[in-house]
Amino acid sequence: MSNAAVYIRWGRPPTGRETKSLEVFSQALEFYGTLKSKGRISDFRTYFATNGAMAQFGGFTLIEGTVAQCRDLVDGDDFQKILIKAHHVVDNLEVVHMSMGDEIQKTIGRVLDARKQLGIT
Repeated sequence: MSNAAVYIRWGRPPTGRETKSLEVFSQALEFYGTLKSKGRISDFRTYFATNGAMAQFGGFTLIEGTVAQCRDLVDGDDFQKILIKAHHVVDNLEVVHMSMGDEIQKTIGRVLDARKQLGIT
């Protein structure tokens, strides 16, 4: 059961790097598909922006899995290699590890404990 996700957002590729950005994007999708087929993530979905400030927000991919699967993904060499390539061919690249489902209550509990320890009400 998924209780975490990795959110990857990107903007427009710099002029002259459009083709390279598509190559890296294809590599990433293939990699995520392999992870899914091997059961190393639950699922992934990719969205492209069709309007708005597309230079800053061209689209995003949401990769779902357990907390452990998502952390393993983000910390893994293969993901890091793709991420390094992506940083060279798109602007505004961002990766965020996120909680969902039952993990949200754990996160809220940690926040409330920290606030209590700090004397913040």
